[in-house]
Amino acid sequence: MKTTALIRKTIIVLGFSTFASTCFGTTIALASGAGETKNNSGSATIDICKNPKWADAMAGTSWVSNAQSGNPNAPGFVSPVNGTSVTFTDTFDIAGTATLGDLLVMADDTTSVLLNGITLYNYAPANGNTYAVCSDSPISCTSPTAINLLPDLHSGVNTLSFTVEQINGSSFGLDYSGIVAYTPAATATPEPATLAMFGLPLIAFGLLRKKLKKS
Repeated sequence: MKTTALIRKTIIVLGFSTFASTCFGTTIALASGAGETKNNSGSATIDICKNPKWADAMAGTSWVSNAQSGNPNAPGFVSPVNGTSVTFTDTFDIAGTATLGDLLVMADDTTSVLLNGITLYNYAPANGNTYAVCSDSPISCTSPTAINLLPDLHSGVNTLSFTVEQINGSSFGLDYSGIVAYTPAATATPEPATLAMFGLPLIAFGLLRKKLKKS
């Protein structure tokens, strides 16, 4: 866990700040939060208090829901009935050609992940799944699941969709973090030093994905 946290911190400190100062306009940070994540329930997306059994929200993100459905001890806690399904969306614009797309996702009980209507990850299988703490298998709430977005990213508006399912009570929520990089439609060739700095966060995110696959 310490290694994962360090890598995430490296992405934030070396990655997003580097991009902001040297490659402005070439990356997009994806992060669940009340201001960025929409949903189809008719209620606004809110940042929620996490269930104590969930992993901490990833760096720069918040656990979100359409109600205060995380920590049962939080004021105003709501437990969605089994069978509840809410779709959360995050829309972003790529002004060029995508070169990288990485996403980490957690959910309670579980979620599907779609990009531009294409299913990238289905709900956790129900067979043999006790849902003792959210789902027993990915996508769950205890550790992030890594997903590659690159093959289905396109120039223009892109939409990520997460349909979170309540299967076995009581808490309900979503957390995601990602990075999209692209080459602007009309840009000069970066200097070698800029390219080297561009690679730092990509290496860090790659190390995190490798660690998650091994765990």
